[in-house]
Amino acid sequence: MGTDERSIDTISIQPLLDLNLSDDLNNNKFKDRHSTHLNQLISDRFYFVYTIMLFFGIGCLLPWNVFITATSYFIDYKLNSTNLDPNSTYIKDFEFYISNIGQITNVLMNFVNIFISFGGNPKNRIPYTLIVCSLVLLYHIGLAIVDSSEWPVLFFYQVCITVIIMFISTGIMNSSVFYLSSIFPKEYINAIILGNNCAGCFTALASIISKKITSNLKIAAIYYFFSAYVVVVIALAGYFAMHRTTFYKYCTKLDEEKKRLSLLESSGAEKPVPYFKLIRTTGLYLFCIWLNFFSTLSIFPVFQIEIKKNSQNFIISDEFYLDIVVFLTFNFLVLFGNMLPRLVQKPGPKWIPAAVISRAVAVFVLFSISNFRPDVPHRIPVLITNDYVYWIICSVSSLLFGYFTSLLMMYTPNLVEDEHKGTVSMIAALSITIGVASGLQFTKILEFIVLK
Repeated sequence: MGTDERSIDTISIQPLLDLNLSDDLNNNKFKDRHSTHLNQLISDRFYFVYTIMLFFGIGCLLPWNVFITATSYFIDYKLNSTNLDPNSTYIKDFEFYISNIGQITNVLMNFVNIFISFGGNPKNRIPYTLIVCSLVLLYHIGLAIVDSSEWPVLFFYQVCITVIIMFISTGIMNSSVFYLSSIFPKEYINAIILGNNCAGCFTALASIISKKITSNLKIAAIYYFFSAYVVVVIALAGYFAMHRTTFYKYCTKLDEEKKRLSLLESSGAEKPVPYFKLIRTTGLYLFCIWLNFFSTLSIFPVFQIEIKKNSQNFIISDEFYLDIVVFLTFNFLVLFGNMLPRLVQKPGPKWIPAAVISRAVAVFVLFSISNFRPDVPHRIPVLITNDYVYWIICSVSSLLFGYFTSLLMMYTPNLVEDEHKGTVSMIAALSITIGVASGLQFTKILEFIVLK
């Protein structure tokens, strides 16, 4: 038994990076999963499984990003009807309703997926969520084609219902794919984060390209929804293809063997998941994950949209100012930040909380003294009056957000035993959704603090 245990703990695949041993805060080693003599025999060929995890990350967020990108289609085309008052709450508060419905549903479904047992392995829920997502997108392609000008209110409620359905599926999928990532080397959890931000990059580029190609909101929306549908279908096909790879089969068997050994060591009695112990062990890191997203989503995108240019001589025109300075800068630099851990992983587990807290404080201070709604009197003075300085602040903030997110999501599961890494990964994903939802709500409070 002792020999088997050692062989399992020392085998290392190293598909992307050299998984060197490093100390956690309790002076425990982050254990490698596999041995160098199997590197050539069992590897993630062409990074296939890594790519599928990337597509899972895209699939979790792209449908929602498409809804946000197509806001003009909903407000200026579908709800812009003679049968609806232009000052109606359906038009005026459309984004508020959709965002809150979506984020609240997302948080609830992450809670349900973690703490309520449905039986079976959470990873088996992934294909069902992808199918539901694809059906919602197909439904909206149909809605775009149909003339709904005679029933705009009914259209609004259909959008709300489909957003709830979509977020039920993506909420379950989000925590399930993080659970799945725990059976692979730690870099694979970063593939999901990369995918999340690839979705943002896609929609930022799509918005710019659509402005150049067509002014027809209906056609643009159909392209948005169809492209998201294609990505979701690729992710669904990838899920089944992944199960046929040697790398996936090996990692699955290894994970099952570790759990079996753990069960034998505990006298063969299967114990309930010690949620309180896991949260207590990883609590500081879960807080940092929440704070990283809370501070970012308090600013991006709603607050940043209202930060105006100081000079008309700025290199970027008014037409593309928001697309480039806000959305493109954020999404691409977050994506680049997600990639940095492949080159460097500093600060380590001990100092990452201090770095995250420092960034959060800097974000609130620097964006509060930027040129936010210059037509309204301020409590806090505008001190950043140079557009290039502001752009640099946006860039550094986005880069560090992406970098710290990847480090936190890689460090956190390694603070607990192997059999609990999947559960901790799901709880970390829940911290992200709570951070996003609470950050979006805090935007209004931040506006109240800044403005008179």
